[in-house]
Amino acid sequence: MKVAEFRWQLDGSIWQAVVDVEPRRWLGLAFEAVDPVTGKRATYDIDTDLYDLSQEKQREFAEEIESDIIEFLDTLRKGAVLRGNDGAKFVLVFPLDGSYVRVVRGRFICGASTCPDLAAAKAGGDYVPLE
Repeated sequence: MKVAEFRWQLDGSIWQAVVDVEPRRWLGLAFEAVDPVTGKRATYDIDTDLYDLSQEKQREFAEEIESDIIEFLDTLRKGAVLRGNDGAKFVLVFPLDGSYVRVVRGRFICGASTCPDLAAAKAGGDYVPLE
């Protein structure tokens, strides 16, 4: 039996989110934002990685990923994803699963860390909502 695949793409003025759903195999969100001043890009992914979602033991994991994707998209819709700079680094900050995620664009790749509160996540710069 062939299982349907779905892809949704959402765009803002300086961001793009792509959600892929391939039931029983893959579930993921790829998010990218561009600093309108410097052109630097920051990316953040939420996905099921290489876990085989066709296995019953992965059901709870897949549901957690699904919840994180829904929460992230709702945060984006509400204007609660923030962008800013920490020195020369482009930074994204947003709430997720009871804490705050800080995504920092380094020299070559992005790194994400979890902060206990918004003040800690916004350390080092001024932030505005992502358009």
